[in-house]
Amino acid sequence: MDSFRKWLEEQGAGPEFVAEYDRLYAQYEAAQEAAAHETTIEESFALLDEMLKKLEDSSLPLEKALELYQQGTRLLAKCNEKIDRVEKQILVVNGEGELSEF
Repeated sequence: MDSFRKWLEEQGAGPEFVAEYDRLYAQYEAAQEAAAHETTIEESFALLDEMLKKLEDSSLPLEKALELYQQGTRLLAKCNEKIDRVEKQILVVNGEGELSEF
């Protein structure tokens, strides 16, 4: 139990408030874990390639194919976001040998 939750309980916070705190804290932890395990653009493209091969398999049930397609479109959107971030961070060496944003 984290110290803030313990403090909430000691202060007499209601069970609904503590439950909402637990829910939000779980979301925070999940986001932290996801950020720590973020895939590279190359790994994402490899995963997209695997998804495409599975979608091309005619034996895949329609529901699974739709689910895989939706996962692929979400992953593709994340790839596009990464590429946009990188494009904005391209650095150029100026005449004095220092890096500056392009």
